[in-house]
Amino acid sequence: MSFLLEVRDRASVEFIEGYLWYEQQRDGLGEAFHDEVQEHFEFLRQRPDGFAKWRGPYKKINLERFPYLIVFRVVKSTVIIFSVFHNKRDPK
Repeated sequence: MSFLLEVRDRASVEFIEGYLWYEQQRDGLGEAFHDEVQEHFEFLRQRPDGFAKWRGPYKKINLERFPYLIVFRVVKSTVIIFSVFHNKRDPK
């Protein structure tokens, strides 16, 4: 079963900001960040279960190459992405 994916506005903004920052550091690095996030989004669409709760009802998945995590919830048949979060930021 493939789940629907809903990316909230905040997560979209964080994703774009991360992409732009990495692309400014080195041409193509933003694209690598983009591709890894998209791979994780696709993985979550296919297999969102099996992740421990992280904070309250939220779950997380860590990126492999970049110091980011994706914060999400599964509601019925939809994976809702709440944040594409840099690990060094204050979660508040």
